[in-house]
Amino acid sequence: FIAPADSEMKPGEGSSPSLLQGERQNERKRFILIDMDNTIVDWDEEFLRRFNESFADLASNLAIEELVRNRKHFEIEDNFPEYVRPAVLQVIAQPGFYRSLRPLPDAIEALQEMLAEGFDVRLVTAPHPCCPGVCCRDKFAWLKEYLGDEWLHRMILTRDKTLILGDVLIDDKPKITGCCIPIWKHIIFERAYNVDVQDRTRIRAWKEWKKILREENETLRW
Repeated sequence: FIAPADSEMKPGEGSSPSLLQGERQNERKRFILIDMDNTIVDWDEEFLRRFNESFADLASNLAIEELVRNRKHFEIEDNFPEYVRPAVLQVIAQPGFYRSLRPLPDAIEALQEMLAEGFDVRLVTAPHPCCPGVCCRDKFAWLKEYLGDEWLHRMILTRDKTLILGDVLIDDKPKITGCCIPIWKHIIFERAYNVDVQDRTRIRAWKEWKKILREENETLRW
């Protein structure tokens, strides 16, 4: 349980709040943590566009669209032959890459709806190790463009998401590990590389978010 510092309510006191009900007096915050890349934004689309522009010959030889969209491994470079991996990382490190990512359908609307429903939403995203400085700057620029200055404090940049407190983490990564045992519940945002994961709730499209969280209501004890 995560309670605001000024709250006097203890877990189990009072009636159980409805999941999709606005905050009431003394109701604890409900924290939703959300990944960005391939969860809120279409990372693959921008990678394909830039790889095709920068390495057209390689792209034509690799059947790049199929390789990227239906890949088996979460880390993009692990799906390519060894000799291509430097080119993959070069594309990712291009300035403006992360700023250019387009939101997935209904993603922006879902984030705004969550706030309206009383959730405390945080975007928890990992800067890529091949370009951490550029990646971080681009992510903040993206956030300002699509959601405005008022969302800047909602960004958490970390390579270890197990350190972050929350009730739910919506993320496309099949397995999230770190130095702590996370207190959040991992809900998977569906991608080709996580379809084999059977033990977690999944979201296939952002228009489903209310339905999925309603179903998780009892488990999370909101």
